[in-house]
Amino acid sequence: MGREGHIRVVIADDHRLFREGIRLILSREEGIALVGEAAPGLQTIELVNQLQPDVVLLDISVPGMGVIEFIRRLKQNSPATKLLFLTAASDEALIFKAMKVGAKGYLSRVSTAADLTKAIQAVHHGELWVERKLMARFVEEEAATDGSGKGPRGRTQPALTTREQEILRLLRSGRTNKEIAQSLLISEKTVKSHLSNIFRKLNVRHRVQAVLCVDQHGLTEGVLPTK
Repeated sequence: MGREGHIRVVIADDHRLFREGIRLILSREEGIALVGEAAPGLQTIELVNQLQPDVVLLDISVPGMGVIEFIRRLKQNSPATKLLFLTAASDEALIFKAMKVGAKGYLSRVSTAADLTKAIQAVHHGELWVERKLMARFVEEEAATDGSGKGPRGRTQPALTTREQEILRLLRSGRTNKEIAQSLLISEKTVKSHLSNIFRKLNVRHRVQAVLCVDQHGLTEGVLPTK
């Protein structure tokens, strides 16, 4: 059932050899415990219902129902579980659509073991994980479906502090909370606090929308635009 205080992970993938490789990688990581394995589909949903893991590593190919329906059904029964794609599929439109209905990230099968660990930790702590080569296209997709980017609208907004501007710049470069904390010599808890303030000031819900808001409105000096 996993060790107390560890991130509890379930792997959902059709290939047993691949699951064994992931199991070996995670067995070497402190703070992460593999608690279950299954093939994608109803078997995974039943296992997640039973175990209520923190993170599911999910192949984007889900026989019988499709990944979007799979995500919806899984989130209904285990809303706290975070979903991270680990796949060779290159269907960006499907990946973005899946993230919009509840998945928290995408990781290529050719990624390193270190990237896998970082991605699990990031989505567990509420961050989105999008590989940097896909980040710009994901931001464009957000802009296409929401022209305002959920950004400042209709009223004067508080200005961003110097520290918040620093964090936004690092966020825009694709850094995780841990990497931002290391760069600025502050704690991850402090980074999260600043991000909450940034999201509130920009009237956005998550990291990608914050980056989009910066790109759309040019918030380089921390002064938010008014309409």
